[in-house]
Formats: sequence, C-alpha cells, structure tokens
Amino acid sequence: MEQVTRNLHGQKMGRKGRATRKRIMDVTLSMLEHRSYKDLTVSEVAAEAGVSSSTFYVYFKDIEDVLFACVQEAALDLDPLWAILKEEWTAENAAHQVRRFVETYNELWDKHRVELRVRNLEADQGNLRFLNIRVETTRDLLQALGKKFAQLNPSLRHPHQLAIVVHAAMSSLAAQHDIGITAATRQSRHKLNDALIELILAVLGNPHSSAPEGAAEGSERQPRQ
Repeated sequence: MEQVTRNLHGQKMGRKGRATRKRIMDVTLSMLEHRSYKDLTVSEVAAEAGVSSSTFYVYFKDIEDVLFACVQEAALDLDPLWAILKEEWTAENAAHQVRRFVETYNELWDKHRVELRVRNLEADQGNLRFLNIRVETTRDLLQALGKKFAQLNPSLRHPHQLAIVVHAAMSSLAAQHDIGITAATRQSRHKLNDALIELILAVLGNPHSSAPEGAAEGSERQPRQ
C-alpha cells in the first residue's frame, strides 16, 4: 500500500505520478552525496530529474519537503532491527544478538545516511517536523531495547534511560563514521563497533562476553571512510 496516494493538488497519483515523485526524491538524495542541501534549488533538482519546476511543485512545496518525504520513507525501513528485538535474548546468545543489532543498525545508517544526516541536523536545529519524526521513529525501538536490558540485567535502575544513552552513542558513531572519524582517529570502524558492543554487554552484565565475535579478524580490516 502506498504511503502517499495524492499530490499537493489533492489529485490521486497513479503509477506515473508515483514514479515521478520517487524520481525527484532519488535525484535529490543523489545530489546530496557531495553537497549541502542548503545549496540545492528546485530548478536544479527538477532539471536533474528531467521534469519542469512546475511539475516539481505538483509533488513538493520546496527542497525541505522532498527531504522530509525521504526521511519518512527511511523511517519505514526499520523491520530488520525490529526482527532482532523480537527474538529471544538470553545470557547465552546476548553477545551474538548485540553484535547483530549494532551491525544491522550500521547497515541501515549506511543505506539512508543522507536522510538520517539531514533529519538529525534539522531536528537539532529545532525544526519540529524533523524532530517529531525522529522521536516517533525511535521511541518504540528504544522501549523495546530498554526491555531487553531490564530482562537480562534486573539490577539496572534505569534500563530505558540506558537504552537512550546507548542509542545516542550508536547514532553518533554511525554519523561520524560517515564523515571520516576512522581516518581522523586512526581507529577502524570495526574496532569502534567492538567497543560499542563491549559497552552494551557491560550494561547487560557481560553475559558470555569474554571475546567479541569477530574480534580476531577485526585487526586485519581496513578503516571504512
């Protein structure tokens, strides 16, 4: 089922209309790979997408509107994380599940790095609709992660708050990897992820975490820029 079925004029979109709208979104994200969205203009995006500016305004009010639509679409792509959180976490499999969660999170960030970067920047600057969608798309996920923390380590006094702190660290590291922190700090992405996994396992009481899975081969991996 399509999330958006009508254009800005209230007209129901058919296959062609949905394809045009999606092409504008994809072109915008592609153009933002190497430049700031503050520099983009409607005429540039429209030309790159092969449509007129008037056609652009059939689907979007401005460049920010395109980006918000892209952020909304990215927010629908959390199923892989939910699948891991819905599985059973035990002392025996915690190290494996935590690694899967962290690696899957990074994969989703890599897939949607432009949208998430814009979302976080706009939210941090007080743009309410970007702030609200960040809260809405992470709230349930953080509650589920907090429940895992509480289940595996009943001695925790603030499991849900710890989930928020852990997520903030994951988000910050994922964003900084994307802008080259691995080269700047001479730390490989793999080693930083191992440190993050070690931190989460410490929160969980270190269940069966004497050696993070894959740590041995991590020293041979090249930093990802």
